[in-house]
Amino acid sequence: MRLAWFFLALAIATEVAGLTAMKAASASGSYVGHVVMYVSIALSYVFLAKAVKTISVGVAYAIWEGSGVAIITLVSVFVFGHVLTGREMLGLSMAVAGILLVNAGEHREEEAPATEGAVDERA
Repeated sequence: MRLAWFFLALAIATEVAGLTAMKAASASGSYVGHVVMYVSIALSYVFLAKAVKTISVGVAYAIWEGSGVAIITLVSVFVFGHVLTGREMLGLSMAVAGILLVNAGEHREEEAPATEGAVDERA
């Protein structure tokens, strides 16, 4: 299970690296930046695919996408000098809250006892 979360973290990191390279490449017109972008984003999907072998697809995708948006926004602010508007800060806060709620729901499902083969007595 921990390995799946490690792969998810790698998926997020490589997505952020790819998007950062995209911004840098678009500013400089460098083909090397474009190659780094394509390779990083492709690796991100490879790592995400490895993560969803254990983590449910909906949870993994929500965390991958939401964390990626939050982190790339921070990179945009601190590396590229973007100034966040109030709406952007609200949206970022909502994304972080959503990630936390989705993650909390995943832990609850993991801890629930398995009911495979159990008979529903209400039927």
